[in-house]
Amino acid sequence: MINEKKAIEIAKSFARDNRYGWDESFYEAKLSSIDGKSVWLISTLDIKHFKELPWMMEEMPSPIHYFIDMSLGECIAVKGRGDITIKLK
Repeated sequence: MINEKKAIEIAKSFARDNRYGWDESFYEAKLSSIDGKSVWLISTLDIKHFKELPWMMEEMPSPIHYFIDMSLGECIAVKGRGDITIKLK
């Protein structure tokens, strides 16, 4: 089983390697499940969060979610805007 810190590292690496978004100033992790698998759900933004433009995040949020399998330690799905989930495995 991987811990929260490792799951965040995996999600960040996956985002970088596959040209998905990652915002260093905003991300969070929580336990979840997908297709009966225990996962870390890592949420971030696909654009940088600008503290100078707080209205932008309310009007045009761009969330992205990475599903990190707790046993395998790899990203098994990505979810973007519009509730579309791309399953990788």
